[in-house]
Amino acid sequence: MSSPARFPKNLVACLLFLSGGTALVYELVWSKYLGNVLGNSGQAHAVVLATFMGGQALGAFVFGRTADRAKNPLALYGLLELGVGLYALAFPYVLDVLGALWLNVAPSVPDGWRLGPRLLVSSASLLIPTLLMGGTLPALVRHFASSLSGVRYELARLYAVNSLGAAVGVFIAGTKLVPAIGLSSSAGLAAGLNILVALASLGLARRFPPALVPGQTPPVEAGDAEVSYPRIAVRAALIGVLLSGFTSMLYQVTWIRLLSIVLGASTYAFTLILTAFIMGIGLGSFWLMTRKGQVDSLRLFGRLQVALVASICVALPLYVRLPHLFRKAQWMMTRSLDTWPLFQVLTFGFCCLVLLVPTFFMGAAFPAAARVATAKVSEVGRQLGGVYLWNTVGTITGSALGVLVLMPWWGMEGNFIAGVAANLLGAGLAFHAAPGRPAQHARALWPVAATAVLALVVLGGMSGWAVRLSGIASIRSHEKPPESYAKLVAETEALIRPIFYQDDTFATVMVADVPVDNLRFMKLNGKVDASNGSDVETQVVAGHLGALLHPREPKTVLLVGAGAAITAGSVLVHPVEHLDMVEIAPAVIDAARLFKADNRNAVDDPRTHVHVDDAKTFMALSPRKYDLVVSVPSNPWVSGVSGLFTRDFFQTVDRHLADDGVLVQWIHTYESNEDLIKLVVRTLRDTFPHATTWLGPHDLVMVASRKPLAFDAARLAERMGHPEVRKDLSRVGINDVFALLSKQVHSEAGQLEFAGEGPINTDDHNLLEYASPIAFFVSNLDVRVKDERRAPEGADRLFLHDYVQQHPPTAEQAAGLYRNIERYHAPNDPMVRGAAAQWRRLAPDSPESALALGKAALAQQDLTLAASLLEPEVARGGREPALVTAYLRLVTARTWASRTMWTPVGALHDTVALGREVASRHPDDEHLARALRSLCEALPRSSCEGTAQTPVAAPGGP
Repeated sequence: MSSPARFPKNLVACLLFLSGGTALVYELVWSKYLGNVLGNSGQAHAVVLATFMGGQALGAFVFGRTADRAKNPLALYGLLELGVGLYALAFPYVLDVLGALWLNVAPSVPDGWRLGPRLLVSSASLLIPTLLMGGTLPALVRHFASSLSGVRYELARLYAVNSLGAAVGVFIAGTKLVPAIGLSSSAGLAAGLNILVALASLGLARRFPPALVPGQTPPVEAGDAEVSYPRIAVRAALIGVLLSGFTSMLYQVTWIRLLSIVLGASTYAFTLILTAFIMGIGLGSFWLMTRKGQVDSLRLFGRLQVALVASICVALPLYVRLPHLFRKAQWMMTRSLDTWPLFQVLTFGFCCLVLLVPTFFMGAAFPAAARVATAKVSEVGRQLGGVYLWNTVGTITGSALGVLVLMPWWGMEGNFIAGVAANLLGAGLAFHAAPGRPAQHARALWPVAATAVLALVVLGGMSGWAVRLSGIASIRSHEKPPESYAKLVAETEALIRPIFYQDDTFATVMVADVPVDNLRFMKLNGKVDASNGSDVETQVVAGHLGALLHPREPKTVLLVGAGAAITAGSVLVHPVEHLDMVEIAPAVIDAARLFKADNRNAVDDPRTHVHVDDAKTFMALSPRKYDLVVSVPSNPWVSGVSGLFTRDFFQTVDRHLADDGVLVQWIHTYESNEDLIKLVVRTLRDTFPHATTWLGPHDLVMVASRKPLAFDAARLAERMGHPEVRKDLSRVGINDVFALLSKQVHSEAGQLEFAGEGPINTDDHNLLEYASPIAFFVSNLDVRVKDERRAPEGADRLFLHDYVQQHPPTAEQAAGLYRNIERYHAPNDPMVRGAAAQWRRLAPDSPESALALGKAALAQQDLTLAASLLEPEVARGGREPALVTAYLRLVTARTWASRTMWTPVGALHDTVALGREVASRHPDDEHLARALRSLCEALPRSSCEGTAQTPVAAPGGP
């Protein structure tokens, strides 16, 4: 008879494994659905997580009681799973109704009070399925447990199976399922699996009755008396699981933030973090299941809490070294599509390194404490539901307070301190209430005291580690890392000086100065997102283009993404009356004030109205129509940002534009690929029939509208002639209409030709969200998009073509264009040579134009043209470092081009002497010094030994 009883246990465990997987598929999918409705802000995420967990706890409490009375709890489990599957199929329709209700109610609620309506929508949409999910584990424990010792075993076993299934579910959903088929199809597949699990459970329930039917007296097994606990112990266990639940979520939100800084905040990284977290919990429960012999579960709970604190204290010094370790590990990898899976394995390994040990202790602690609170087999469902309720009060508090209150209040460091204190309190209560003599209680508290001392030493001694972590983190580093962590810290602290740091509900924000370069930058979760260096031109261009090309002067403007607020400052130099600036990370607004010299104090301009919210949610609730919308969010590989590049977002923008309104949309070309840029352009044009593309310079800025934007040169010149506009544009080298128009990359027709046919990016199937992290990993270079300026047959469609017919450029304008293009493009880019050639044609006697075209020709290995330009300038006595550097490179290139064993190379003493003479006058010029070294390497050793450092009249040649 034992084998038939064992058979359904193993089979039902497989079903529970599958349902655990589908539950996490739902959590991932429904969270994204609700994010599209309620927003992707930290507040919205906390609300969704709290609702999901709260519903499950309430379900365990309600259906746990039902399981005690049910004739066949396995059948109850099947019905619960059937209800989850059927509701999952109806979820999109339910959310449509609730979303419409939200849109009707929320606009009348002040910004600061919208948490209530968000919670209402989230609760109404998730209450039914999470209630049903919460009842599944108590039902199965009740079905299979026939004694108190059996309860302990079954609870640990089923909790482990369910958790491991959840880990597999979130991994498959986040890395394979949703990227491949989208949200609705993923939910539908999970619903189908739920229904199959339900039918299988109902079928098994007909054949296999519960181990203990209602009203039956449970058999007394050895050990049952020892595992029954007095009321004081039960209370200690319930308080313990509350504190444990609180700390588990407090740690989770902190670990997610910490690992996002180290690994990058992509959706894949989030998935792997969650997978490692849940897997550790499942392994801890599995370990508890295998424990043999008599175990005092309350003391074991206390020991697990102490072990959890000790593991965090031991690991904390490792946390600050993670950026260095991750960079070293990445450096050993070749970046390609073939190595992307290996990179994911590496990322998951780092997640496990941080999470596996502490979550192991968490996973063992919950069933240990739950065993203490279980006194009757016949009431195991009710008692287990009560334990779930206490635990979830803690988890809801931990997730909500951890994100909304504690993280902004005292940051990651404070969260760890609070978590450690709560764990030690739970351990102390457990040891104090455990059965035994009072002397044993006092003696048992020594691990708590010892661990508290360890925590004081470690946490107190490492004060300030979070700032150091953010400082040394470098998501985009493609250089060989320093040999040691200490060297990395020393180099970083010598280079940058942090002036602002804050952990807020959405991101960790740091502002730092680089004194040697007179540079200031802003980091979000370890990634530089704004600066007053090379980013300025993009930010300024994005701020001006819409206002300059608009058919009328825009009065109302919406800016999506604050960054350093430099774009906002550029917008406000125009006669704008009202600017709504929407930023999802609150600390960014405070950080942007530190760029007041660069953004013209845009944050505190009386016309600026700051809104901390998700952009889609803000627009959905705003009654205002805008003349101009400027969208400059972060990179789409960052989790949640790709939602601002979907058709749904562009349609929302379209609904909030005035009839002649204009959208300015930014997208980066670096660390991407052409297909993804085409996807964004194609998605934009799916909503907006008219759009052009402009260079940023490492980015693209698209100007889109419902109606075609008629080019009016006189109107554009008038607007650019405004003193404040002219001053702002001049700082990025745009001094006239010619310079601005030279940045146009696509005409309307050219943009469509570039985008071509293909898929559209949507909220339901967000291709960009999952493809852009892969492109970020693979690509180190800028993407060269099809540029109509490079194609003579298509250039006549650009605004510049008609403009230069009436306003031929001057030599000064050509020089400005060359300098702007040369600053950001590769030296061998034909665009650089073309701009230099135009300058040379307009200024044939200019030494500067000769140098510009000579350098461009040299970069393209056109040594004949380079020599014809550079040699005469040197012969005429030109000794500028840039000229001599180019000349030395020319001689070096010709030397290597002609050098063989049959063609000995001359000594070139005069050329070496020229280089040394100029280098002695300019000892800090690294380019000149490097060019001189390269020449010496190409010559016989005697050529660079003992050469007199005297002026020469004319250059030598090979």
